[in-house]
Amino acid sequence: MEDNLKDGIELEIREHSDADFFPKKCPFCNLKEIKRHTYKIRFLEDLGAPHICRRIRYERVYFKCKSCEKVFGIEHPMIPFNSKYMSGVIEYAISRILERGDSIRRVTRDLNELHHVNVSLGTVETWVNTRGEKEKMVSDFTEVPPPNDFSGFLSLDGTFKSVNIKKNDLHESH
Repeated sequence: MEDNLKDGIELEIREHSDADFFPKKCPFCNLKEIKRHTYKIRFLEDLGAPHICRRIRYERVYFKCKSCEKVFGIEHPMIPFNSKYMSGVIEYAISRILERGDSIRRVTRDLNELHHVNVSLGTVETWVNTRGEKEKMVSDFTEVPPPNDFSGFLSLDGTFKSVNIKKNDLHESH
């Protein structure tokens, strides 16, 4: 990866390795004779800043038991298993959408443009659907009375639409 990206954005790479968490015993036979077997390097997306693109260089280490000869990996405490993104990225997106009520499109755009996280709209939507309670959400609001302070406008993905028919719209339909 390059040290400098376009438009004066710096690339910051942090390193994490499973080798820092060498297992004490084999999870299969419980003996302590373990050796490092092989490894795989991958890069994960992390939250950057306006002029910093942050990536995590993660070394996934596989260990081999000298006794039973089984190969195994460990679960790194900071790296989500089989994820392309650090958990902070996922938590950031979910909290903005579910707690603050921001739109998925806006959060995805902010992640891509402001935090330099290459993520798709579908991925963010999957995070929200997995964490949120999509099946428990009410989709038919015909029987639900509006709140007392309801202005008559709904915000749909950052755009405002009038709920009531405007006076000019009545004259145009004739």
